[in-house]
Amino acid sequence: MIERAFDLLVERPGFIERPNQRQLALLISDCYDSKEAGAFEAPTGLGKSLAALIPAIAHGVSTGKRTVIATYTNVLAEQYLRNDLPLAQSLFPDAGVSCQFLIGRTRYACFQEMLLSTPDLLQSFATIAEQGIESEFRQVVPRPQRELSEIWQKISAPSVCPARLCPSYNDCFYYRARRKAEKAAIVITNHSVVLMDALLTQASSGDVSLLGDYDLLILDEVHDFPQAAVNALEFELNESKLGMLIGIAAKMEDAVLPVAARAGGAESWRRLCDAFCESLANIGLQLKQCGLAMGRPGILVASPAEIENHPQVQANLSKVGLERAERLATEASDKAIEFVKGIDRLLNQWQHLGDLSKDEKADLLDMMRNYRMVVTEFSIGCLSLFQPQGVSVSYAGLGEQGATLRHDLIDLAGPLKGLIWDRRPYVCLSATLALDGNLEFFKRVTGARPTFEEILPTPFDYSSQAAVYIPPPNAVPDPAGARKQGIEEDYYRCVASELSKIIRVVGGRTLALFHSRKEMEGVYAYMELVDGMPIYMQRTAGVASVGEKFQKNVRSSLFALRSFWTGFDAPGETLSCVALVRIPFEVPVDPPQIARMAWLQTLQLDPFASHTLPMAKMMMRQGAGRLIRRADDRGVIALLDPRLTTKAYGEQILANLPEGMRVYRDIGEAAAAAGVAAEG
Repeated sequence: MIERAFDLLVERPGFIERPNQRQLALLISDCYDSKEAGAFEAPTGLGKSLAALIPAIAHGVSTGKRTVIATYTNVLAEQYLRNDLPLAQSLFPDAGVSCQFLIGRTRYACFQEMLLSTPDLLQSFATIAEQGIESEFRQVVPRPQRELSEIWQKISAPSVCPARLCPSYNDCFYYRARRKAEKAAIVITNHSVVLMDALLTQASSGDVSLLGDYDLLILDEVHDFPQAAVNALEFELNESKLGMLIGIAAKMEDAVLPVAARAGGAESWRRLCDAFCESLANIGLQLKQCGLAMGRPGILVASPAEIENHPQVQANLSKVGLERAERLATEASDKAIEFVKGIDRLLNQWQHLGDLSKDEKADLLDMMRNYRMVVTEFSIGCLSLFQPQGVSVSYAGLGEQGATLRHDLIDLAGPLKGLIWDRRPYVCLSATLALDGNLEFFKRVTGARPTFEEILPTPFDYSSQAAVYIPPPNAVPDPAGARKQGIEEDYYRCVASELSKIIRVVGGRTLALFHSRKEMEGVYAYMELVDGMPIYMQRTAGVASVGEKFQKNVRSSLFALRSFWTGFDAPGETLSCVALVRIPFEVPVDPPQIARMAWLQTLQLDPFASHTLPMAKMMMRQGAGRLIRRADDRGVIALLDPRLTTKAYGEQILANLPEGMRVYRDIGEAAAAAGVAAEG
């Protein structure tokens, strides 16, 4: 069935057969048949989306197996849905396989919120929308983007809601998607939903699930899965979190009040909810005072003891206000548990309520279970701050949310084993999965143990499509040395000179990727701007819009940060040069980074060789991968960090870039070799 689908695909007008795409599909099919796990590097241009969808549809048709396909970003998930899925389905003309798209709750519009804040939009959007998600809202509502952002903040679904007790439950975009996702043969989602589903299933002993039971998990963009796991497993106690919980309690109070009144318990219910909200508000005030008392951010506790006793961790301990912070976290946990026990007590008192039907009681219990779970998770999170499990660190910070107490996992391998890897067969896919020709780093970081591994060759000819430019010796100072010597302005000026020259030679069309905002802005200040070749710079907001501007203006350039190193796609003449300004080494200054370095040392590993350097290699692979996205793309990879040629590790980093590219010390020669029209 899979072979037949690819035969039909090859017959399509305009379709170019991609080497190894069929092989990847067959490798994934083997994972269905054997019920074993696989990890496959599928380079850009191979067409891994179709290679994943075709066996998923084939096995859905032939064996009834259910598949979840998850990407890191919603953008790629939507690409699967809107571009790749219709094509894949058309290759099985005689078979109908149900497919469903599901992302996080807050990415859906809420009927009740629209009814309250934008009733004029409710009918029009509900009629047009297929998914009811934010991107769809921005496409179909004809208003300025800034206004759309303000509206969306008002109408997006809350993190927790009354569920079946909501008047719009049957029409709700999110719950409609969830109901379909539990039964669909193929679910397209993101990493966060997969992790949330696993956590909910674990916490409820299998009673609650977002995705239902399924047979194979396909994780695309799996190089970003560790970051999604960190986000899913972390916990923060700050004013924003407390405010969110107060909002949840207020919504719960309103939703349950009619039932409480019928049971004669309205006053008891109000007192319980109001007392909880008052406690949270008081804790917020104490947290603010605690943050002021603690002064600089620092580590609170670390686990296991070997990490906490490490000299680097000890040097970064937050000794001032530690006892106060622990009392505060304990109080927050106790108040949450007290609230949950109060809910259970009142629910037991209301069980005798005779005028509630069986379905109404079930709906009430379902809603309360959702709210109870959120409050219970908050209580557990507060305890985790000072009772850390596994390899983890808790620390105090000061940020946009004010004073924050945060808990992060350092070692993901153990938690992911129970949450993800041991539950069912899986397939890990990425264009940048391997380092140094193997998957050992990925497996060590994530704990994945695939039975099948394969590194598929790139379909592109980098020897003819791309060239590498490295500035002449001494053209750019060593960035680390410049910082130590206090001559960063000279460094910025030299980098700006190189980038200005590159932009003139390739006619704009340059994506310059930076490691820090300070560096990006410092270099931009010295740029020699050319008429007709604008330079856009990534700001703290509007990431998507600046990327779109760059894609549309073929003579523009873009200065960008972390979010553009991976996942950004600008094929064609828009992009003729990717400039990697410096090697993106992680500097261990934040508590999680310090704790990770200490942990690696306790394992008798060198932190630089076992973590910092591999992560830099991966980032450089991902950044360089922005250049060649199609068979007719051409361009230059400019590497501006002199350490690539002066340090021993530079050769290792270069060895992880695509093979076959010639290296030039003159940008004009590099551009000519790559077939990029030079402008002098």
